[in-house]
Amino acid sequence: MQVGDENPPSYFASVLAKPPPLNAFDAFKKTNPTYREKTTRGGIFTVLVGLVVAVLVWHETREYLWGEAEYKFSVDRGIAHELQLNFDATVATPCHYLTVDVRDAVGDRLHISDEFKKDGTTFDIGQAQHLENQRAAKEASASKMVRDARGRRIFARTRNLVENGPACRIYGSMEVKKVTGNLHITTLGHGYLSWEHTDHALMNLSHVIHEFSFGPYFPRIVQPLDNSVEITSVPFHIFQYFLSVVSTTYIDASRRRLHTHQYSVTEMGRETQHGRGVPGIFFKYDIEPMSLTVRERTTTFLQFLIRLAGIVGGILVCSDFGFRTADHLVSHFLAGPPKTPLPGFVPSPAPKTPTRSFASGFGRD
Repeated sequence: MQVGDENPPSYFASVLAKPPPLNAFDAFKKTNPTYREKTTRGGIFTVLVGLVVAVLVWHETREYLWGEAEYKFSVDRGIAHELQLNFDATVATPCHYLTVDVRDAVGDRLHISDEFKKDGTTFDIGQAQHLENQRAAKEASASKMVRDARGRRIFARTRNLVENGPACRIYGSMEVKKVTGNLHITTLGHGYLSWEHTDHALMNLSHVIHEFSFGPYFPRIVQPLDNSVEITSVPFHIFQYFLSVVSTTYIDASRRRLHTHQYSVTEMGRETQHGRGVPGIFFKYDIEPMSLTVRERTTTFLQFLIRLAGIVGGILVCSDFGFRTADHLVSHFLAGPPKTPLPGFVPSPAPKTPTRSFASGFGRD
């Protein structure tokens, strides 16, 4: 510095004129040291958070793909006088000795042996199971019911077709009055007046029910009595089925409708003596005065993305706060006393940072 300068440059001005080189610059918040340290507690917490996120994301995805069912009961206001009945069963008695009748609450008795088809065959239970051994079927979605209603609506051909065979397959559809009724299968000379009497050695009311439904015939829709079997070894046996029929409408996410009927069933069976009861297979059905609507509700793709982002973001924020709080409590209350240095150990002093003296710029020569 020259003596006599009127305005000598200060030290700060010289530093600002030529700033030192910039080694590092970080304007973001530093990561908490807790998250940089790998611990078992942190790993377990991360796995749990990942599982919760996966479960909730799967739930939202399932709701978007298949929707949620909404059930609504109401009084059946439909005006209909007749109802279609679909029946398909195999009885271990020759066709010639079997008769099929319907009696309803109006008092009409219909002899419908000629309306149903009869094919001679052999008695084979196949994959059928006893009604009490069948597992409760899972409630099908409206989309599946509408999808299963598509396709051909005809009865399959008879397997092992045998003319005048030891068993008989009875199948077909017919219109019955929409009132309480009773469909029964009996043998000639036992139950109704007949000029012919069935030999007791030929009577065997063991049967397999392939189809029993109301409304339009949909082969792919499973009903409670479908693929069920009952076996007996005596000629005089009474099988009774009590059905409660409910009108049902399915509406899928695309607003496609399917109108059909479903029912619940109770089965009873007992042996009887000759002359003390009518051996046969009896289906007593009651038409309930209510209707059920199953509507499938789902979300749009935009709503699905918004809910997905909200779930993932909310869980991450809440888990971060929870982990911070839990880690603080654990370290504060469960940590041991502070460690003291060993006797005779003197920590070395920290190196002093050299200071740099400078002149103010205002001095005397």
